[in-house]
Amino acid sequence: MTYRLSTILTACALASPALAAPPCNQQTTQGTWMYTCEGTLPTPSATATATRMLGACTSSKAAAWNCEGTVNLGGTILPQILQGVATNLPNCTGTISYAHTLGGVSAGVLDIRFVIHDGGQAISGLPVNSGGVLSCSLKRIAGSGD
Repeated sequence: MTYRLSTILTACALASPALAAPPCNQQTTQGTWMYTCEGTLPTPSATATATRMLGACTSSKAAAWNCEGTVNLGGTILPQILQGVATNLPNCTGTISYAHTLGGVSAGVLDIRFVIHDGGQAISGLPVNSGGVLSCSLKRIAGSGD
């Protein structure tokens, strides 16, 4: 059986998009996630304080995030609640602004830029509010971006 070169090239061109990794969208992050953050945050005395965060989040099809966890702020342990809606871009980068509660008191808004990677199973984020230096990692523990 012989094939014309133009037929083979056409078939390859049509198959290539199907083989490529799909771009990210709002549903890419749907599921249950665990998060950790490490770095420093300013305290009321305006000094940089070692900070660690650990918790779990759920994200809806529309990328609405609800998270609960614990923060170790210089040895003080506080409960944390985060709620926000992410914008997931086709290039698998994005942003989210979380309403942030720490120890039952509003801690303002936490703005994060992130990259979705490992086939949608992980997220690396960088809070961009001034005054702190944190790095966050999220790993999917249930659900999928399908």
